[in-house]
Amino acid sequence: MHVHHYGSLLEDDQEPPAGVSRILNAVSGRINLLAQRSAVTNVTTQQLPREVRDSELPTIGRRYFLLVLHRLLEGRTPDEDDLRELRERAAQRAREGVPLPLLLHLWQRGFQEFFSECRTIASGAESEALGWIGSVTLRLQEAFVAELLDAYQHEQAVLLAEQTGAAQLVGRLLLLGHDARADAERLDVILAEHYDVLALNFGFTPGELASEDNSRVVAGRRKLHRMLRVLSPGGGPSVLPLLDRSGGHVLLPSTAVTAADAPRERTAWLITAMQSAAGAPVTAAIVENVNVAVLHDAADEADKILHLVRALNRPPGIYRLADVSVAYQLSRPGPGVERLLESLAPVLSHPELLETLQIYLDCDLDRQRTARTLAVHPNTVNNRLNRLAEISPHSPFTVDGITALQAALIAQRLADTRQ
Repeated sequence: MHVHHYGSLLEDDQEPPAGVSRILNAVSGRINLLAQRSAVTNVTTQQLPREVRDSELPTIGRRYFLLVLHRLLEGRTPDEDDLRELRERAAQRAREGVPLPLLLHLWQRGFQEFFSECRTIASGAESEALGWIGSVTLRLQEAFVAELLDAYQHEQAVLLAEQTGAAQLVGRLLLLGHDARADAERLDVILAEHYDVLALNFGFTPGELASEDNSRVVAGRRKLHRMLRVLSPGGGPSVLPLLDRSGGHVLLPSTAVTAADAPRERTAWLITAMQSAAGAPVTAAIVENVNVAVLHDAADEADKILHLVRALNRPPGIYRLADVSVAYQLSRPGPGVERLLESLAPVLSHPELLETLQIYLDCDLDRQRTARTLAVHPNTVNNRLNRLAEISPHSPFTVDGITALQAALIAQRLADTRQ
């Protein structure tokens, strides 16, 4: 730590010259303005999400401007609690992927704004007081930046170890179909006998939809880090997350989450917690209770389920094969699927009929609801369904016809995603 070294430098200074207290007390009334001004620069505008730039940075700025003021007025260095908070904040920024030059820029800008405000307030007769403030402020800046660098670089080393770490390595080996037991033992990764295999897709947070590339990257890293914290177990067999900002896989031991007794409730709780942490939609496909020796095939199946869910525009949530079993069969090429696609071909050239059919099915064959959804008269729905029965080999008024039309719509949507 740098506390004692910088503390001795401050303690060796003489009593502050006249005018120091007046200048600093005047600056204390302008802290909010300083915090806002130091947060908005060309660099922060380009590299940070809007919610960080407009809310988080000014809040942190106010905290540290007040801290600098108090330490200058008291003539002493920041204490261990002050520096602990700084180190935690620097480590958080490292985890989020905020570049170190950007952090240093923010601190430099903050101290520049602080001293500039002191210079504006100081009178011509207070040059000695202004010089004292500048000298001691530089020493405080040196102490803060030294702690920031130390904490940031330490956390980066930890992250590097995680990125090339044991759990990820073992997880990759398992998904590749290798026997990873020897590697797991060597790397102190506790394997479960059975895993739930999840394939995941993550939606975007508002920060990831920003126009600036760097802002999107930072927001995505923040989202991923929040979700990974949800997946950190307190002991027992290891959760093996293989994720990036858009999704990936998680190998979840059956004993990893104990928030609920039933496996279905447990996994639903986990996905809800991940979605809450992410602040973005999470769609998951799961294959449950898979022996550790055959995880590769289960991951392939989970990927196929997830692909079907997204192709069918299903809402975020957790899905199993049973939820898309018809689509799963229709996704496999064969003469039956080809005949279904051919039967729908006459309808494809009539967008209003195609839309009416889809909504009719979505409304559980309720023509009144269909009319309200389409904002048309119920007779219009009847006329369109009659027209559909004329041009299609399948009637929307019979059980067999409805079954075939629904299967054909699914097959067509899946075929569209392959083009």
